[in-house]
Amino acid sequence: MVSLYLLILVFVHGPSGCNSLWTVTKSTAKSGGAITIPCHYHRMFRDHAKYWCKGRTWPLCTVMASTDPRRSRGGMSITDIPEELVFTVTMENLQETDTNRYWCALKVGRIGKPDVKVSVDLTVTQGSPDLSVVDELVSGEEGGSVSVQCLYSDTLRGKEKKWCRSGDRHSCQTQTDTSQNASVVISDGKRGVFNVTMKELEKKDAGWYWCSVGDLQAAVYINVTQRSTAHRNTAEAVTTPTLPMSHSAFSTFTDSTATSASKTNPSATVDSALTTSYGSATPYPSVSVPYITIHSSTLTSSLTTVLPTCCPATESTATNKTIRNLPWHAPILIVLAMVLLVIVVMAAVNIYRSSRNNIRPVEGEMTELVINQDQ
Repeated sequence: MVSLYLLILVFVHGPSGCNSLWTVTKSTAKSGGAITIPCHYHRMFRDHAKYWCKGRTWPLCTVMASTDPRRSRGGMSITDIPEELVFTVTMENLQETDTNRYWCALKVGRIGKPDVKVSVDLTVTQGSPDLSVVDELVSGEEGGSVSVQCLYSDTLRGKEKKWCRSGDRHSCQTQTDTSQNASVVISDGKRGVFNVTMKELEKKDAGWYWCSVGDLQAAVYINVTQRSTAHRNTAEAVTTPTLPMSHSAFSTFTDSTATSASKTNPSATVDSALTTSYGSATPYPSVSVPYITIHSSTLTSSLTTVLPTCCPATESTATNKTIRNLPWHAPILIVLAMVLLVIVVMAAVNIYRSSRNNIRPVEGEMTELVINQDQ
């Protein structure tokens, strides 16, 4: 009964705040720099207004940016991306006075139902922050790889390093976990930076991620682009076609004179090369070998070959074509003809045997008549 009551509450009021909205819990940034915070929300809030609030306590916080009405102040901007169920807040030209608690919030707009919110603590320092990334946006092609550099302070040297899909703490991977996962590799040289390499990228890998050390997180966006056509063409192997030769001499011909002639005049024919090597009287048919242009994955060539007119293979090919052109019911007719032939043969045999049986009594009677006459 209690479970049914809870289901009714969820259906009427929607999921709880922690399941409706989530973000990083604690981040650090350098004074004069910028930071982008991703706020992920449930799909039921896709069309709701989003806003960014500043203040240690929720009731006393000040709205710094919102999507509806569209407004922002203090070097802050907000962007909603409904197709990814996330809105981002960018804070630029940070100052130490910007150190505070902030809130990702969703406007519910119903009586008795408060707005959904989740907090993040931001610390702005004059020197290097405790945790940050070299680039907040990293791009890579499908099938390729990307590398993210996560910088940390000496106070975090001995703490475990993690790589997480933003908003999903169950997706976090450590250096030990990635040793068994070929697609993600975490390496930490204990020198203030740990590297995360994502291999064999797919479109679904695009999105927000966290470098996480202790209770700190630094957000980074992985952008996966479609593999370029030029890159695919370069990767393809290009092979040169082999010309059909009607005589064994064509396949074994390697005379240096013919080779030099083809270099100096690409459009020269094999016939002329053979004439140069073996004399003017040559029994070989002329095979024109024009200039062949190989461009990336496109092979453009015009090959004109004079083939001999008498080949057993040609007759075999014609026979095969004739067989393939038979109607679909031809095998059935052949089988029926064979069955009919068997029936005819069996009937003939039966007729023959019957005729023999009819003749025998007559011969017996004639023999008896002769004996009776002798008596």
